[in-house]
Amino acid sequence: MKLSLGIQQDGRGDGQGRLDGRVHYDAHKTTLNLLGMTLTEVTLDEERSKKLGSKQGVVVLLADRDRDAYLAGVRNGDLVAEVNSTRITRLQDVRRVLSEQDPHEPIFMFLWDGTGWRFVNLSFITSLP
Repeated sequence: MKLSLGIQQDGRGDGQGRLDGRVHYDAHKTTLNLLGMTLTEVTLDEERSKKLGSKQGVVVLLADRDRDAYLAGVRNGDLVAEVNSTRITRLQDVRRVLSEQDPHEPIFMFLWDGTGWRFVNLSFITSLP
């Protein structure tokens, strides 16, 4: 799977944040950590750009094998197309969707792995405080 890693700096925000016990971010960095996966913004190659309908997207850099996201089916290199039925092209989209959600509710993700689409239900009762 070929991704052009033109990482885009998200300069908005006022520093570090915590949406709930599951999501940590630093608005001055180009990553978002969510349930054992690290997300980042990328510039998409032509094929993925057509699939997503955008030149930029959010990709899973790393899914920790011992954490909720990996156990639910998220893998390194997955492109995040939607979270909770909201189209995702930037990290701020993910932050916005998660900030509007009850932390006890599951997160639904629609992913592209380079060969096909996959739906993942992240309901992490084990991760809640």
